[in-house]
Formats: sequence, C-alpha cells, structure tokens
Amino acid sequence: MRHFIVSCLLFLILTPIGANANELEEQEISFREVPQTVYQQLNKNIQFPLSFSNNVEFDQIANKLDMEPELLVQKLILLARLNLESNVHSATKYDDAQMLVNQLEMVITRPLDQAVLVMLKARLKARKSQDYVFAIDQYNEALNQVSSDLSEEATLFKFTLHEHLSGLYQMVLQPAAQLTHLNRYREIAYQMRNDYFIALSELELGRYYNRRNEHAKSLQYYGEAFRVGNRISYPGIKAHAQMNLARTYRDLEQWDEALKHAHDAATSFQALGQDSYTSEALTVIAMVYAEQKQWNQAIVQYLNALQVNERLDNEIGQGLNHHNLAEAYYNLDNGPAALTSIAKANAIFTAKNVKHYLVFNEALYAQILIKQSMWIEAIEHANKALTLAREKNLKEQELEALKYLSTAYRQLGDLASAINIVDAIIALTNVQEEQQSSPSATSELTEQKLKFDLNLLQNKMKEQATELNNKHFVIISLVSLLIFIAIVLLIALSRSSKIINAQREYKKQYLLEPITQLNGLRACLQRLNPDKIDGISTFALIKIEALSHSDTQMGLTEAANVIHKFINELSQILTADIYVIKPGQFACCFNHNIGADELLNAIEKYLAKAVLDNPAIPCFNRTIAQSDIYIGHLSLPLIANPDVNISAELHFETAQYAIATAMTQPKSAYVSLKTLNFAPATIFSAPLYLNITQALKRGIMKAESNQAITERSWPK
Repeated sequence: MRHFIVSCLLFLILTPIGANANELEEQEISFREVPQTVYQQLNKNIQFPLSFSNNVEFDQIANKLDMEPELLVQKLILLARLNLESNVHSATKYDDAQMLVNQLEMVITRPLDQAVLVMLKARLKARKSQDYVFAIDQYNEALNQVSSDLSEEATLFKFTLHEHLSGLYQMVLQPAAQLTHLNRYREIAYQMRNDYFIALSELELGRYYNRRNEHAKSLQYYGEAFRVGNRISYPGIKAHAQMNLARTYRDLEQWDEALKHAHDAATSFQALGQDSYTSEALTVIAMVYAEQKQWNQAIVQYLNALQVNERLDNEIGQGLNHHNLAEAYYNLDNGPAALTSIAKANAIFTAKNVKHYLVFNEALYAQILIKQSMWIEAIEHANKALTLAREKNLKEQELEALKYLSTAYRQLGDLASAINIVDAIIALTNVQEEQQSSPSATSELTEQKLKFDLNLLQNKMKEQATELNNKHFVIISLVSLLIFIAIVLLIALSRSSKIINAQREYKKQYLLEPITQLNGLRACLQRLNPDKIDGISTFALIKIEALSHSDTQMGLTEAANVIHKFINELSQILTADIYVIKPGQFACCFNHNIGADELLNAIEKYLAKAVLDNPAIPCFNRTIAQSDIYIGHLSLPLIANPDVNISAELHFETAQYAIATAMTQPKSAYVSLKTLNFAPATIFSAPLYLNITQALKRGIMKAESNQAITERSWPK
C-alpha cells in the first residue's frame, strides 16, 4: 500500500495545474503520509537546487525540464513545504527552504500562491526562532487573502492554515482560539467529504479535549477517528489514533491499555520512518511509567525519546525530554542528575525564548534546588517562574512559585520576605476562591439551557406515562414477558450446577499435562505468578535425555505410569513441586535454596538406582542411569527490588535460556543465571533472549556452569 501511495504521488506531482479535486486531495494525503519519500523523489524530479535570477531564466529552466513554468512553481512550493516538515530529514532543509522562498518571490504571480508564500515565511521563522506570535499574525494574513477563494486548491490551503493555526495557538496557551480553528478545520474536512481529512480533524479535536482533561469528549472524537480510520488504508492515521488512545487510557489510569497502544504506535511510527512521532510515542510510554511512580522505567523511555530528538536536531523536544528526566531523577532522590537535566532544559528554553515551557521549567528548577537546600539559587529560579506566570496569567503556576519562595525565605531566616510572600499567597488564594464561587455568564447560560432541556424531558415522560396508563394491553404483555423470562431463568438455574461442575473440571484439566495428567506448563506458570512466587527460592528446568521420547517408545499408557512414578519419587527426594512440561522435561519449584551442582548430583544418584520400567515390556530406558541431564537453574528473586514485578512467562523463558545453553554441551550440564544487585529491570522484557545475552556480555548478569560455556553457546 505504501508503494502504491508513492506511485500515486509521483503521478500527481507530474500532473498539470488543472488537476481535479480528487487528485489534489490525494496529493495532500501523500504529502502527509510519506513526506521523506516524496521529498527525495521531488528533489530528483526537478534537479534541485535550481539557479536563476529572473523570470526569463526560470522559464528556460522549466523548458529544459520539459514542463510548464506554473507547474514548476507548484513543485517548488511543495518542496518548500516539505523542507519545513519535522518528518523530513535533511541537514540543510531550513537553508533549502529559505532559498526556495527567495526564488518563489521572483516567479509567483497568482494571489493564492502569494498567500502560500506568506505562510511559508511564517512557518520558516517559527521553525528557526520559535517566534509563534509573528507566525500567527502571518497565518491570519494568509487566511484573509484567500477567504473569498472557493476553489478546491484554496479550500485545501485553508484546511492546512487552520490546522497550523490551532497548533500555534496551543503553543502560546490560547485554548479558545485553538478550538475555533480546530472546529473550522473539521468543518472543511466534512465539506470535502474526504475520510482521511475527517479522521485527521477528529483526532485533533480529541487531542484538544484530552489536554483539557475532558475525557468523555476526547474519547468521543477519538472513537470517531478510529471508526473512520478503519475505512481507509493509511497506516499513519491508525498510528496517530493508537498514540492518542494511549494518552487517554493513561489519563484514565488504564495502564495496560495505555502501554499496549503506545507501544503499537511507536512500532508503527518507526516503520513509517516518522521519528518525531516515534519520540512522542516513547514519551507517552515514559509518562505511563511515571504516573505509576516507576521512575527507572520512565527514565529509560525518556532517554530513548531524547536520542530520537537529538537525531532530528529537535531542540525543543530535547528540552522537554531533559525536563521530564529532571522530574524523574528528582523523585528518585538523585539530586545531581536532576540538576544536570533541569539546567540543560533551562538553557534550551531560554535560548529559544519559549516562555510557555520556561515557566514550568523554572518552577521545577526551584523545587529541585529546595530539595538540595540551595536556598539562594531556589529564590532566583522561583522569582523567574513567578514573573513568567504573572506574564502568562497562569494562577496555579504563580501560586506554586510563591510557595517555593516562602519555603526558601523561611529557611534563610528572612522572615519579613517570607511574610510578604505568605500574604501574596493568601491574596491569590482568595481571588481563586472568589472566581470559583462566582459563576460566569456562560455557566449561567448553560445552567438555564440544561433546566429548559430537563423540563422538556419531564413533560415528555408525563405524556408517555399517560399513554401507558391508557393502554392496559401493554402492561399485560409486559407481565406475560416477565413470566416467560422467569420460566427461562428457572430452567437455566436447574442446569447451572452441571455447568459449574463442568467448568471446575475444565479448569482442573486446563492445568494438567495431556499425556500424564499431572500438573503441566499452565500450572507451573500459575505458580510463578507475581502474587504466588514469593515462596519460591529456586526455580529450575530439567531435561533427562532418556525420557525425551518416552511417549512414542513405550506408548502413552506405559509412559504415563513411568512418569508418575518418576515424579512421585523425585519430588520426595528433592522436596520440590515438579511440573511436567513435555516428555523428558520438567520444572521444579523449591521453597529452599538449592545449588545447580547439588541438584544435578541428586538427580544422577536417583537415576543410578531408579527402576522405572516394567520388565515384561520391551523398554527404552534400560540405560537411564547413563542418561545425559541438562539443567537451567535460577535463584529467585531475579531482581532484588521488591517493587519490580516480572511475569511468570518471563521467569519461565529465562530458565529456558539457561537450559538451552546447557543443552549445547555434549554431556550432562547445568547453567545457573543470576543478576547483580544493580541490574536494571529492563533486562526482563521483550526481546528477552537478546536482552539476557547483552546483560551477560556487559557483566550485569552472571552465568555459572559445570562445563566450559562460551558466547557461542548462548541461544540466539
């Protein structure tokens, strides 16, 4: 599908200016879906960079490229837009964009193209200097220039303008203006009747309400975006829906769902090569961990997002990553690391003059300094946060900064300043309480409307009640229906005991190994669940080569008898719970510590004396005493931190890694794995085998064996 989209675009960028509405819309979709591929193909197609100084030279270049000058103008506009996209990677893209803007000024003649040029200049300045106020003014100027143009091309341009304006107003913290442009953005999408654009607009409105903690409205718009997105075949839309669902589930504290959708989104964005959105998805994952106070996992994901933003040269993104890292280190009581990260974030936000981020960063800076008892420095940054909060009219941040100042002044013994700050806190608190207790005109209007709607509903209910009272046959029908339902329920209840017994029997069978009807893999995993594993000190997987083919060499019945006897005798010798994983392979859970060498010796001694076969039947295991034995051994817990939960499946697979290594040896062998105290919990996550191998190479996990184990022995 992606190759098809690119092919369509290559056709469209060669299409004359008089292209129809569908072709223009498909070109815009392709621009958004595969910008990097489009960028590369367009550069090649027009042989960029072009060199000309007037219209005559430009026309000569167009003739040389065998295209109309106006078509070449449109290609240059498209290339300029691509150079300003965050998902397009080029070391010189901003310089190239400036060159294209300068060249377009010489050759543009159409009013619509002149409006596009205004937008390009504003977007370039916003990208390079973060001057969002200037960008907003210029975008509105471009919008005014095309307000009366009803062509499809102008409608698409307005769609883009409203999209960008909503983002700019978000950056300068003006939600009312942002919502106005988002609603207009959505209206144009429905006006064009294009499912792709409709899904985009629904997603943006969902994001808006999600940021304002209006989760019901947010889910409404995300749900519509998801429904519409399922009708189209553009993976980018689905990836964005996944990421925003992750954000919403995070806010609703549905952690598992949030992580699932965030990981899916990150994988999708990586496959699409959209690194800026990959960084956002990784940040969402980190924030899910942060909300659960799992700060170490959050730091890992914040660092991953930081690497992506460094590769993109996205300084604002790097600043946000450092801010988040500072918060995580602060909560881990790692003061030096928190100060290093917050200083980096502050340097970036100060250099870029992004006050809407700087106000929060200065407040966190002051909070970290207070925890480090650096009172003078805390006062400096709290005052900066206070100034910015008052400038931006952010009452909550103003109150937070005042509290930090009060604490610092009291610690320094400056009681006069502390009292003045407390007075300011009281005054600000009183203002906030008055505002909360005084409903606005909008609230009163909303209340009146709700009362009116309620009266209408009550009147309607009275009319319906009157109609029901006058129609007795309805009541009789309902009574008859209730009697019928009661009969059905009685029949169902009479059979419920059989169903319950069947379910209990099924649950028992579910845990058993099919051949021997002993506790099997599922029972073992149930025993390894985080809520039950505390009593286990040692876990081991054991493979006895002579028993590996018992089911076929003896038949199911005789093999089951042999394994029953084997399990009963060995479990008494080892004082362990033993589970049958498959023929010849068993899992052992010990409530006490037992070394791998001790376990191997015990099994060898038992097999040397064991009589497991029926002398009257030709038997496969006459030489069981000489059988090779392989053991994968784990000392529990794998991670010393009691707050870290490792799933049953990961415990089992770690033991599988150990026994797989042991089985590379030509004779009986054991491999015992143990993590060092400073080992991170991320070792035990997918892909597990790769993570364990890397941990062994780095020396944060140890492997012990009675044989010579090399890196070649580790499973791949």
